Amino acid sequence: MNDVLPAQRLGPVSLAPGYSAWNARSYLLAAMITVGMLAFISFIQPYLLNANLKVPSDEQGRVLGLLGFSNELLSLLLVAPFGALSDKIGRRPVYTLGFLWLAVGFFLYPLARTVPQLLACSLFFAVGVAAVGCMMATVLADTPREESRGLFVGITGFCQGLGATLAVLVLGKFPQRLAADGMDAITAGQITLGLASALCVLSALVCWSGLRRGTPSEIGEREPLAQLLRAGLAAARSNPRIWFAYLLQFVSFADRIVIGTFFSARLQQTAIANGQTVGEAVSAATRPFVIANVSALIFAVFFGLLLDRLNRIAAGVIAMLIAGAGYMAGGFVGDPSSDWIVPVAIMLGMGQICAIIASQTVLGQEAPRDVRGAVFGLAGIFASFGILFTTAFGGWLYDLVDRSAPFFLIGTVNLGVMIFGLILLRQSTNRS
Repeated sequence: MNDVLPAQRLGPVSLAPGYSAWNARSYLLAAMITVGMLAFISFIQPYLLNANLKVPSDEQGRVLGLLGFSNELLSLLLVAPFGALSDKIGRRPVYTLGFLWLAVGFFLYPLARTVPQLLACSLFFAVGVAAVGCMMATVLADTPREESRGLFVGITGFCQGLGATLAVLVLGKFPQRLAADGMDAITAGQITLGLASALCVLSALVCWSGLRRGTPSEIGEREPLAQLLRAGLAAARSNPRIWFAYLLQFVSFADRIVIGTFFSARLQQTAIANGQTVGEAVSAATRPFVIANVSALIFAVFFGLLLDRLNRIAAGVIAMLIAGAGYMAGGFVGDPSSDWIVPVAIMLGMGQICAIIASQTVLGQEAPRDVRGAVFGLAGIFASFGILFTTAFGGWLYDLVDRSAPFFLIGTVNLGVMIFGLILLRQSTNRS
């Protein structure tokens, strides 16, 4: 049995029994590519609307909202079963399948020429998103010992930020470079997304060869999927800190949609309105998007270390304060050429990574190990609710009220979750 093997280390991180440094490195690479690919598809969707579908700018918010809402509605049905399935057959095959599914999805996306066709591609892509997203969180919870959890989450957040930064910085520049060589915008998009597809295939090979075999507990061998899901729900009901972690999941994924979809769309549309071509607009939007992710990358390790020294509920409250302030500030700036775009992008990146790391750490600490896959599957449902909420209301507000409205909406939600965390802290203090 792997669980009786002596614990190993990855640098300063002490790993859970049965996990090797190779398992941990493979996971960090998989997490980096996972977030990179999810960030890139959100970033490139406005390009597809402009280049392939010619959607008017005053309708793009609702189209992006429709795509995101439909995508997450399907993920909502799939994330919890994927988490429970991984308890039965292991994390490795589910993560590998998810990457292969994403590879096919990236190949299909640029073939769409109508909104219904693009919607069909988005729904197909959602299956892979559910698999890799759930496994990224679940393997993160499995891998470190408790005393190293905050540090490992911080390192993972660094890798995730690096993945998002490199994906957008490298792949996001390809359409303009190819167009500069005389290629039309549609073909440039096809080649760019084809490269993303190939990267997903390579990542699937990494997962299959490097992630730990087997399951972390025996429960998956004894109980059916429905019972695993009930066990995960019971664990959440019995522990209010898991509910707080679920709310952190909700808002952290809502934050991702604001940065990945509405921030990207707003920057690109403003650049086009200022007279730039579609390829030039994508390139202009790349800079503030990369700045946001680099700031997240740098802040991730610092915040991870902070989590190992603070009450993790208190750290979650701090994360919500930073995120709330960042998204409120983001509502005021949307021009990639503005002097204020750099500090606003930095605040957005810090807010996003704080929410992500806090949610993963609190949930990893509180989830019972024998049903961790099911608990993280339910956390994925809250993440889906966050995306459903943001895409449904954000897309409508973006077109019909103002392009800054999604930022103010999610900034307010962050501050609301902060208040719930303060209530938990007060209750904990009163009990002590």
